[in-house]
Amino acid sequence: MTYNSIYTPNDLEQAKEIASLLDDRNPVDLLKCHAAFGHHFGGDMGKVKTQSYALRGTPSLNADAMAGICRSSGLVRYMRITSWDETHCKMEFARKDEPVNVVHTFVFTLEMANKQGLTRNRNWQQMPLQMLRSRVLTMGLRATFPDAVAGIYAADEIADNTNMSDEERALVSAASLGEEINITEAPSKPTPPPPPPPKPKPKNEPLWSFTSEETFWEIVEEHGINSEEVQGVLDKKKIDLSALKSTELEEVFYQYVIHRVIRQSWSYVDEWWTSDNLEAVQSQHEAFAAEYPILKDCPVEFYAPRMKEPAFVEVVRQACSMPDQFKQDAMKAIRYMKRNDWSRYYELVILSRS
Repeated sequence: MTYNSIYTPNDLEQAKEIASLLDDRNPVDLLKCHAAFGHHFGGDMGKVKTQSYALRGTPSLNADAMAGICRSSGLVRYMRITSWDETHCKMEFARKDEPVNVVHTFVFTLEMANKQGLTRNRNWQQMPLQMLRSRVLTMGLRATFPDAVAGIYAADEIADNTNMSDEERALVSAASLGEEINITEAPSKPTPPPPPPPKPKPKNEPLWSFTSEETFWEIVEEHGINSEEVQGVLDKKKIDLSALKSTELEEVFYQYVIHRVIRQSWSYVDEWWTSDNLEAVQSQHEAFAAEYPILKDCPVEFYAPRMKEPAFVEVVRQACSMPDQFKQDAMKAIRYMKRNDWSRYYELVILSRS
């Protein structure tokens, strides 16, 4: 006489009722598992409940249930553990439809689990024997009996590849092994060292402060610039320093004084780069490149209009003084700096000292 379990439904409505009876919290998950695996357990939803697990709505089986499916298929000659401790588990598998001398051997080690990032699951510390056996068993079943377990995955396999908390992952894999764990007793992770303090941001303030005519001449002296040359430029441009504000003093210094090519030239023309005389433009470019070699390969229309911007000029000057190994970084700073971005200058200073 064939005995049918009271948990074997005859139709969908009965399946819904049984699912609600067996799992009042997640009856839909049990229905999914029954639809996926019920035929392996004679339609008994009670057995499905104990052997399967729906992880984020995805049906899965525990490793022993997968082994049972393989045995029921009639394909298994044997499956056995040949070596097992807390560092590894080794198993042999053989099929009935293959020659007797064909044996499939698999091993899974704690080192493999570490390399695959599996040991973030605390169960690898609490129950390494069970975790190793489960892993090598599912690996061996999948490789040796693919025709029996195709498309079936163990709960811990899915958990290890799903974004979830360590506690949830531990509970899932323990449940799939038929084990209970106490989360509060899990070994605590060592407190990670505090992160290194953030690197201080480079300053973003002007290198020089032009507060008065007196400080203007002090800055000229700091740069070792001939004061008679400066006065000649001022006379030529009819500039009266005493009438200028701080920002205007800074503008005069960077536009006409700091560049030797300008202050020593009596033929210098403002906005020379816009001239139609290409020979004159090329000659002026060569003069600037002689003073600032890093500008040699820069397009004239890119750098020339900016050679009166204080931050840009100081970056160019600093770049020219840096060792060859930093030239690429210096060119990048010149190419991408924004107007009045003094931080680029200080970055190069710090780099040159490294």
